[in-house]
Amino acid sequence: MSSHWLFGIELQRKLLADSIRNRAFQEAFRRIVKNGKSHVIDIGAGTGFLSFLASRFGAKSCSLIECSPEISQMSTILAKTNNIKNLRFYPQHSTEIRKPPLGDIVVSETLGNFALEENIIENMEDAKRFLKPGGTLVPRAVEMFAAPVIGNTIHNELHSGWDHISHEFEMNFELARELSTNNMFVKTIPPSDIFGGESGARAYDYVDFNQKNSSIRHSDVVSWKMDAINIYGFCLWWKCELVPDVFISTSPFSPKTHWDQIYLPLIEPIKCEKHDRLEFETSTDSRYEVGIDVSWRVTQKRGSNVIKTFDSKQSRTKAKIKE
Repeated sequence: MSSHWLFGIELQRKLLADSIRNRAFQEAFRRIVKNGKSHVIDIGAGTGFLSFLASRFGAKSCSLIECSPEISQMSTILAKTNNIKNLRFYPQHSTEIRKPPLGDIVVSETLGNFALEENIIENMEDAKRFLKPGGTLVPRAVEMFAAPVIGNTIHNELHSGWDHISHEFEMNFELARELSTNNMFVKTIPPSDIFGGESGARAYDYVDFNQKNSSIRHSDVVSWKMDAINIYGFCLWWKCELVPDVFISTSPFSPKTHWDQIYLPLIEPIKCEKHDRLEFETSTDSRYEVGIDVSWRVTQKRGSNVIKTFDSKQSRTKAKIKE
């Protein structure tokens, strides 16, 4: 049995065990599925749970598109087990379908811990080929947030191995430490570790899936007026609107889902003085051929003077997501 298959089925288990996610989609379908009329296209269907939900709410038909043949086959068996018959299965990637079925509702829950890591922008752009005029895309938008991290637990964890290497001869492992820490890490970050609490959040990117979106995104600069405090990294999370007024959030201040937050480390803490300004900027490339490439820049300013800058693009490795 392949490791890819084992990873895939474990992800499906986490999704199905996430009651907050599932209730949100249930409420979304309750509002938009028209009994006996709606045709639903499910892109990245996995086990088929979302299509099963739509069917239970009266969808006339559901087309399940899933690129993993093993998971797609499992979904067909689950459909028979649950006596759901108004389904059609496509064991391929949505971009490979040349004559797409058309739906009144197109859903693609391809969100990662970092909102864009599973190519949701690309998936939703391609999904528009499957949508009837006047149809509904689910989700409709995602907003991304950042906040400075003042707790040092994760920082110490990431640095502990490199800072305490003990050998008979003195050795320098600074390069290894830099390569190790210049990554995005999936972590559960306590609310108490967020500078300014919930009001410390800054929205740094917003994607409206009904608009034309670029896979290469450059955020605006967001900033904070600081206290005398150390900053060890940055916490990222997202808030996704499925349909109007139905949301899922990965905020550390919201009920926990199977998703966690993203931690962007600083190689060295930034020691802020009262009234310093901290600026944060990210850029993301999520094209299919790239996967996910994220860089970030942090600038500490005191008055008009730049005191310190950290730029991940100047490091020796591209950021990858580590769980």
